[in-house]
This record gives sequence, structure tokens and C-alpha cells, in this order.
Amino acid sequence: MKRMIASITLLTISVAVLIVLGTARKATAERQSGCSNATLRGSYGIHATGAALSGPLAGPVAFVGLFTFDGRGQLAGNLTQRVNGASGPITLFKVPYTGTYTLNADCTVEDTWFNLSNGTSSTHESVIVDNARKYVILNTTTGPTVVSGEGTKQFTGENDQN
Repeated sequence: MKRMIASITLLTISVAVLIVLGTARKATAERQSGCSNATLRGSYGIHATGAALSGPLAGPVAFVGLFTFDGRGQLAGNLTQRVNGASGPITLFKVPYTGTYTLNADCTVEDTWFNLSNGTSSTHESVIVDNARKYVILNTTTGPTVVSGEGTKQFTGENDQN
């Protein structure tokens, strides 16, 4: 009788372990299956630096701000910008932006940001990393500006799918 109870207990534990391992593998496989616009949602702190190589603002540039992604391809936020002016560096505080983004299955992003204060736009290529807690950005807008940076999830768990 003791042998039978021990065998049933061992069998029950084995089945439970297999169920847990199977569920973990399925979740990992689903997570690795790709990204969509829904992968990028919530608020991200943005930091970028670079240079304007020519023009009236030629010189180093830096940006910091907050963008919110809606998980459906729309973004909005503000960037404080430090740029070169005719009489030296100037700071543009909380410049408003809106935009659109497309997240590909390989977790690369194409987006366009529209500067609401001056009517200009910029395009970027990005890559989602660390389960959408972060992404790296490269400005690909045609022109004399070279800028790269990163966005980091402002609040862990905020609108997360993780």
C-alpha cells in the first residue's frame, strides 16, 4: 500500500512539473514570435544626442523628454531640446510632438515625429529591446543632422504585456 501511495504521489508531481514546464515554454514561444504595435505602449523617457552638421543651428544637439505610445500606432509627447543658436546654445522647453509608428514582427520600428511648434517632421528607425522596456533610436531624416538615443519605459508594468 505504501508503495502504491508513493507511486501515485510521484506520478502526480511529475505531471504537475510537465504542465508547468509546458506552460512556460508556450509563453516563451509566444513572446518570441514577434512584435506588433501593441508591444510599444505606455510612457517612455527619451534621451538623444548628436549634431547638426550645417545650417543655422550647426553644432551639438541634445534632447530629453517623455513620449507616450498608445499601442495602436500613435504617439505624443514633449521634448526639451538644447541646440546651437546664433549667439550660443539655447534651450527649447517641452516642444510638443505627435506622430505615428509601425512596429514590425522582428521588433524594429519605423516612426515619424511631427513637431507641433514649427511644423517640421523627423523619421527614425528603432529596435525594441529588453521585452519593450527600452528601445534604441536612430534619426534617419534626410539632412545634416546625426542623432541617436534611447527610450526607456517610465514605469515598469505600466500598460505592459509582460
